Amino acid sequence: MRFVLLLLMILINFEVAIAQLPVTSTTSFSNPNHESEHGKNGNYAIDTANERNQYVGLWEYNQNGTLFQVKMEKVDQYLNQGVYNGNVINYNYADVIMFKYRLVKNGVEIYNDLNQVWFPKSYNTSIATKISSANYLYGSFIDQTRKVGGRVSITKLNTTPEKIIFDVSLGGYYFLNPPGYYDDNQPLFTFPTGGIEMVKIQ
Repeated sequence: MRFVLLLLMILINFEVAIAQLPVTSTTSFSNPNHESEHGKNGNYAIDTANERNQYVGLWEYNQNGTLFQVKMEKVDQYLNQGVYNGNVINYNYADVIMFKYRLVKNGVEIYNDLNQVWFPKSYNTSIATKISSANYLYGSFIDQTRKVGGRVSITKLNTTPEKIIFDVSLGGYYFLNPPGYYDDNQPLFTFPTGGIEMVKIQ
């Protein structure tokens, strides 16, 4: 009963937050003339050409004892907001791809949220978007074990079976824990970085 009440309160708060943050303009990811307006306060950037469809599914890298699976799902009207001292100072919406992943090393499962239900107000979420002038998805991907995020680009290859190049950059990372947490002589990311080739398995 306590859990049901808590969930109900969260859902009510989410609905109130949405009601307080209206869409004041819309732009299209497929229109190159709109690119400078996507991040405008109150804007909703829409995937009008359905370019995200080509990335949806479960992708796999399996080499040298490392199994890395990434599930890509479409999320419409994802809320991005800047908050300062508890107040929303700017916000916008976008049609995005959201990532979930599973990582297994030498037969030991390190992380797995492939079947986790995603709640739209989650923080520290890995997401990406595709704009018309780019031939790839671009966004951020978070190592949930190490709590470090990095810039990610995903390029779809013209192959059968379907493949992508999944590239988390070591040059554009950010910490979600205090910096001292990472002074442990461990690799920054637990999953493979750089341009790895992944094949679609679902």
